Amino acid sequence: MSDIRSQFVKGFKQLGQETAEKLVENAGKIAESVITAQELLSDIKPLSEQELVQKQNEDERKKQKEISDVRSQISGRGVENEMEQIRHQKEKEEEEKERMFLENLRRQREEERQQQNMNMEIMSSSKHHKNKGGNKHKTQQPDETQMSQTAEYKGKID
Repeated sequence: MSDIRSQFVKGFKQLGQETAEKLVENAGKIAESVITAQELLSDIKPLSEQELVQKQNEDERKKQKEISDVRSQISGRGVENEMEQIRHQKEKEEEEKERMFLENLRRQREEERQQQNMNMEIMSSSKHHKNKGGNKHKTQQPDETQMSQTAEYKGKID
């Protein structure tokens, strides 16, 4: 059992050594292949004062030209007219919405009136049928003695 352990430990050490050797070799290769910034940009030289001013002037001219192009496009399109058209369109849409709302409200009220009229007609016709019954003579009102359970009234003596 101890023999197996010792062989396992030796194998593990050997594996660690081989891995370390490979890492060192690969690290050396990586270090050789790294390009420094100086190597990469060696042919680029800093601008002199005159070249820097000239470059800034050129950039400013380009910017001014782009601004003038945009302004000419805007003025050529008639932005004022487009804005006015959009305002009119929004006003028309709002007026249309308001008109539709008022129309719906008027229609709803008209329907309510018609419903009320129908209800009134139904109520009046049902009362009319009751009056048309065969009992056309008036019934007599009972006298006070019949209405009283005790038949005692003030002012009347039995």
